[in-house]
Amino acid sequence: MKVGDLVTLSAYAAKLGGLYQWSAACRARSNKPPLVGLIIKVDGERWAWDPKRFTVRWVDKNPPEGRDGRYGCVYFTRKDLRFVK
Repeated sequence: MKVGDLVTLSAYAAKLGGLYQWSAACRARSNKPPLVGLIIKVDGERWAWDPKRFTVRWVDKNPPEGRDGRYGCVYFTRKDLRFVK
């Protein structure tokens, strides 16, 4: 993934407690369109075990701030995102 790619939450991210309210299943029940975002920043790996960090600008009024929903984390990992089809 690189800057400028369109993404949405992956199935893994939808199962995380902090991101469930933005999952496709939860949004479909409330008649909201799927969550779509644009990658605006990619931070490289700091160490071998540290994954890349993606900053996403979501197209929504109330988007998630990071992989832990509203609990302080302001980035997403590759595992949390997938390309929009």
